[in-house]
Amino acid sequence: MIRYLSTFVPSISSHTEALRRLSTSKADFHWTTEHENEFQKLKELLSKAPVLHYYYPSLPVTIQTDSSQTGIGSCLLQNGRPIAYASRALSKFEQRYAQIEKELLAVFYAVEQFHYYLYGQPVTVETDHKLLEQILTRSFDRISPRLQQLCLRLLRYNVLPKYTLGLKCSWQTRYLEPIFLMKYTQKKKMNFVYTLIQK
Repeated sequence: MIRYLSTFVPSISSHTEALRRLSTSKADFHWTTEHENEFQKLKELLSKAPVLHYYYPSLPVTIQTDSSQTGIGSCLLQNGRPIAYASRALSKFEQRYAQIEKELLAVFYAVEQFHYYLYGQPVTVETDHKLLEQILTRSFDRISPRLQQLCLRLLRYNVLPKYTLGLKCSWQTRYLEPIFLMKYTQKKKMNFVYTLIQK
């Protein structure tokens, strides 16, 4: 049931971390107060109304992205309201990227996940990494090969980078940061996209 309704819970992976650890093959099953609190929290989250809003093609689109040591996440916004969420854990190899490379990877992952919302129209990408704003507007011959590759793949989108102080990225701060507690388990990436589209 949790997986079925996970599209309406932005930080589902952080709220199931202890329960996921308990379900691994090497873990001994000991139900503690931590598991009980997490279970009760999940029941509370699943009983609340979703916070997502409908997507309107006529309104401008904004994306907020961020990265951490273990994951990347993004939020699609219109008029400051969340339309969709997307996040994934980083592989062991990606975790060794420089921070600027993780930040640009988060932008690329976001525009790929929200391709049907963004393609063919300008999109403002808000990030709390000041250097990223300069890299996306700089000549490609002055950046590293990995950044060049990501920038070239972004060329098909009309990306308008905008630096936003970390604490001012309201939806990102409130909903995306807990998602970065995801673990890269069983050699498989965990991808989550949360969306609600008007019919």
